[in-house]
Amino acid sequence: MSSVSFLERLLDGVKVEWIALDDVIISLKTGLNPRQNFQLNTTDAEGYYVTVREIQNGKVTFLDKTDRVNKKALELINNRSNLDAGDLLFSGTGTVGRTAVIESKPENWNIKEGVYAIKPDSERIHAGYLYHLLNSREIVGDYSKKIVGAPVVSLPMSDLRRLKIPIPCPENPKKSLEIQAEIARILDAFTEL
Repeated sequence: MSSVSFLERLLDGVKVEWIALDDVIISLKTGLNPRQNFQLNTTDAEGYYVTVREIQNGKVTFLDKTDRVNKKALELINNRSNLDAGDLLFSGTGTVGRTAVIESKPENWNIKEGVYAIKPDSERIHAGYLYHLLNSREIVGDYSKKIVGAPVVSLPMSDLRRLKIPIPCPENPKKSLEIQAEIARILDAFTEL
């Protein structure tokens, strides 16, 4: 059973409005490319430089191959990405669509420019709900039509911003967030099975 058909069953009878992602987020940013900004793998590099490769199974996973950055580079990158707990990472280039929810504020890592940082408006959308939507067959099918480029493909940020997502009970934000949280909880449990 796909996430969307399961999601449709969970939403059975609930009023849903399809709203542009841009209307339920605070920001959509990227990390920073080392060209002209900093160097990777310097002798003082203690932090991690997260690329699409490190986004695995909904989490950020540091690998032996993960590039390293120093404290100054981390500060430069964070000035652009502004990562925080509850933000979502979305790979916008290369393998488009890998996602992860940031569980705690990053202290020793940050992202490259091909990874998008989505900061949800917590009064309008639940991060776990958005995570499952971005991995659902219907939403993946929608944004896949907008991927451009060769040999390296990407999803333009402007197209991601316009992506339509279903928001239950949009006229009642408190109820909407309760429904979204329950759906995320059920889908998390379903995914673990």
